[in-house]
Amino acid sequence: MSPEEICRKLGEKKTKTIFQELTSDGMKKVLREAKIPTNRLASHTSTKKRNEDWGNRLWRGLADKPLATTAATLLFEWLTRSRRPMLAEFLNALEVPNEDGLTDADFMTSSAPEKLLEVGKKLLAKHDKPEVAAYLLFLDASNKSDIFGPLELDKVFVTSAAPAAESTQ
Repeated sequence: MSPEEICRKLGEKKTKTIFQELTSDGMKKVLREAKIPTNRLASHTSTKKRNEDWGNRLWRGLADKPLATTAATLLFEWLTRSRRPMLAEFLNALEVPNEDGLTDADFMTSSAPEKLLEVGKKLLAKHDKPEVAAYLLFLDASNKSDIFGPLELDKVFVTSAAPAAESTQ
């Protein structure tokens, strides 16, 4: 599943929430990738309004266009800045050296697929399922693999994204 498909499966509300969790620098990095101007508009009467506008514009782009690199940047920034404890737990269970969830190790190719699946299942049982699914699917997308395919992660989104489908753009 491509990064933009992951964002679409997460749904509008969750994708905007992920964007809102980023630092201002992280937001601007994602927006530049999407070619969305980061200048402040007259309607941006507060930082909150600016960030909401940026989130809306980003979602419209992700929902309508093939923005794989933008979606990948969004997911990478969110995971590495907001979900490091979850990443660290995953890497520690695989016995991969890491610094609070970050590593340069090529663990997707050096770890046995069975072990990756086992640790992925444990992560799903312990953390927010759509967030874990997004992480594992992002790992597969980044490594052009389908190691986590047997977990049928796309089914995790069916129930969690249903209310988001009703929201407006």
